[in-house]
Amino acid sequence: MNIKYNLTGLTLCIITLSTFAQNTPSLPKEATACAGCHGNNGIGLSYEYPNLAGQKKKYLTKQLNAFKQGDRKDPTMNAMAAALSDKDIDIITNYFSKLPNTQKAQSKEVQKGVSKASSAEFPNDVFVTMKKGAQVEVFPSEKSWEGNPNMLYNAVTPDGKMVLATSPSDNTLTVFDSKTGKQLTVIPVGKAPKGVKITPNGTQAYVSNQDSAEISVIDLESLKLIASIRTEKGPHNARFTRDGKIAYVTLQGGSGIGVIDTKSQKMINVIPVAGITGPHNLDLSKDEKTAFVRDFVHNVAVLDLNSGKVIKVITVGNGHGGIDVAPNGKFAATGAIGDDHISIIDTKTLEQTDIKVGNGPHGIRASKDSKWIYVTITKENLVVVINAETMKIEKKIAVGQFPFWIAVNGNP
Repeated sequence: MNIKYNLTGLTLCIITLSTFAQNTPSLPKEATACAGCHGNNGIGLSYEYPNLAGQKKKYLTKQLNAFKQGDRKDPTMNAMAAALSDKDIDIITNYFSKLPNTQKAQSKEVQKGVSKASSAEFPNDVFVTMKKGAQVEVFPSEKSWEGNPNMLYNAVTPDGKMVLATSPSDNTLTVFDSKTGKQLTVIPVGKAPKGVKITPNGTQAYVSNQDSAEISVIDLESLKLIASIRTEKGPHNARFTRDGKIAYVTLQGGSGIGVIDTKSQKMINVIPVAGITGPHNLDLSKDEKTAFVRDFVHNVAVLDLNSGKVIKVITVGNGHGGIDVAPNGKFAATGAIGDDHISIIDTKTLEQTDIKVGNGPHGIRASKDSKWIYVTITKENLVVVINAETMKIEKKIAVGQFPFWIAVNGNP
């Protein structure tokens, strides 16, 4: 062995890596919102988000200004670009244009230590959508159902008989038989359907159509579209009160939280949510007086629904994510698709604890008994199970491509 040659090669390798690290710019705060979809390194977090790394600065500037002025239409991008100054745009485009346009292959190491699911940590049925795999996976059985393109958000009916999942790429809602996995029907809805929620009495489903600014109302007996409710720009996901009289919907276009009267099927109010960017997902405290609103960047707003005042803005992981208040009301848990950890928020003290779970946590849900927390790890194709008493990871379960959202029977 030529020791001198190998030491020289190793030295050159170290110098090269060191030089690369020194020349790679760090993510500026102005670009944090962009990283939620396009990645810290400018590589899109999924196939629907284009890579920004290495794009020409003039091109990026032109596109951001087009979104800012409304010449290009997208509720999320329009809202985010509208808040950018010329200086912000200059910083953002400088950053992404200087990044290398390379994509690191996913390491096989992430699959080490995976386990099989069991009824111990899945006391009730849990359904997970595979965004890229176009499937729904069921736990604890680990069965897989064939779905439709780009399976995104899902929900299970209160009686546990049906599972609904949105497909924004073809503007549809798929209804599955929860026992057999058979597709009962596919229902056309509005443009770019995102969240789907079911009324507490199980009679209707509300589908948030982000690009057409409306909620599609589905009758779950006839499995037909029966109404459309107009909203402000960018409705993303909803949450019903226990009595089913009110539905709160996140308006990712920037307006805040829409308030829908389910009897008249009209949006009767909009509550602005100060201190956050693009309301993305939400859940309610156990007494339903407080909303925990996850934004598109790295914040959770704690909103008093009676006064309309934001009690606190909590900084969490980068990028967007789901948020869930556990059925026992003791904690709220939120993901962060642009990061490697979730945040657990004590609903009384509003103090938080971060738990490292893997790259790209997005969907998050507690079990009906609040003893377990389930998290989808989008970049590693895993579902992580956390013991809610110890706040430690109990299991990592390998799943299909791009696990996105979680529906838990007993935790709507």
